[in-house]
Amino acid sequence: MSPQRKIPIRIDFKGKEIRKFEVVKKHIGLKQNTEVIRALIAEKYNEIKLLEKEQRARRIREEKAMKWLEEGEYKCPM
Repeated sequence: MSPQRKIPIRIDFKGKEIRKFEVVKKHIGLKQNTEVIRALIAEKYNEIKLLEKEQRARRIREEKAMKWLEEGEYKCPM
C-alpha cells in the first residue's frame, strides 16, 4: 500500500446515530471525531487479526489430528 494513498470519508450522522456516536466517543475518551473513527477501525482490525490467528491455529490442530488419525496414531479419548 502506497503511503500517499488516501481514503477520504465524509460522514454526517443523523437522528439516533448522533447519540450512538456520542456514547462511543465518550466511552473511548477521545475529543476529535476523526480519531474516534480511526480508533474504531484499529480496534476492529485487531479483532479480525486475532480471529484469523485463532482460526489458523485451530486449522493446524485439526490437520494434525487428521494426520494422526490417518496414520493410526490418534485414539479418541471418548
